[in-house]
Amino acid sequence: MNTKISQHSLTTFISTFGSYQRLSFAVTAALLGCSAAYAGAESQSNAAEGASNTSEKHQTVSFSGSGYIGYRNDSNVSVSELDTNSDVADGAIQSEAQLKVSVKPTEKWENVLSVSQANTNYQTLSEFDLGLTTLSASTSYAFDFAKLGTHYYHASAELDGRDFLTYQQYGLSAGKLLGQRTYLRVSSDLIDKQFENTPEDAPIRDSDAIAVRSDLFYFFEGDDFFQIALKYQNEDAQNNVFDYTGKGVDLAYTYPIAMFSKPLKLKVAYQLDVRDYASEQDGGIGREDDRHIVELIADYAVHSNVDIKLSTQYGDYASSVDGANFQETIAELGINVHF
Repeated sequence: MNTKISQHSLTTFISTFGSYQRLSFAVTAALLGCSAAYAGAESQSNAAEGASNTSEKHQTVSFSGSGYIGYRNDSNVSVSELDTNSDVADGAIQSEAQLKVSVKPTEKWENVLSVSQANTNYQTLSEFDLGLTTLSASTSYAFDFAKLGTHYYHASAELDGRDFLTYQQYGLSAGKLLGQRTYLRVSSDLIDKQFENTPEDAPIRDSDAIAVRSDLFYFFEGDDFFQIALKYQNEDAQNNVFDYTGKGVDLAYTYPIAMFSKPLKLKVAYQLDVRDYASEQDGGIGREDDRHIVELIADYAVHSNVDIKLSTQYGDYASSVDGANFQETIAELGINVHF
């Protein structure tokens, strides 16, 4: 594929990534203990696909939506936010829906509002049934020197039909095209977690956090691209046992091809998260976590509005705390309808 087409896709990527909602399915996984698998990852994977003509006039108001249903097999059902794993395998129905409206008063200024709902319903372990409702709002403006934006997310999680966690995240971002093929985005966020319906004798996990993240994308001659992200988070909990400093890196490579004249997108990804908790001197236990996650995704567009998705991931959650020390393998097959 020639350089012109690749540059064309990059232009669309920059436009999309400016309103990039990295909370969407990533936080569905992280908040609800679905292995922090980047389970949908639609924000990044869709960012580089199917560029529209850059000379085409922008739509002042546009609507989009999607609905997904799939079957998941989980080798070790868990809730990572509660340091709990069942050591039992189970199957689950995974369903997701999202509605989004984009308002562009000018070509360079975009505002996005969205609402999404994700549910995981297990066949046997219903006490691990998960639900997440997410509301988000973002605005961004493409200045000549960089694309600047601000965003806000509000997520309400339920576990076994009861309120479990309220999560809020708000922050600023800046994106810049470097040369012909490289795009850099940096963001800083404030995060607030409030846990609900916790047992009276359970330690309080409510916390505030500061997070910083940088994403670097490199586009090759075709539409394939590589991503590397560096991330840092400092979390301050009401109970010092849960105070931690986290560092990590995300790596991903996305390669689109055609199969039977239909688009097939392949992605391989790796995540590393290292958490150092408060020492005994600071009221903690000196806990250490090292989380490694590998994921493979195949997304096949059988129709312009219908995709079939097959994914598998392996997570190794090493921790000095027994409940947080486990391995997990998830395989999922589903269908996504979008407009």
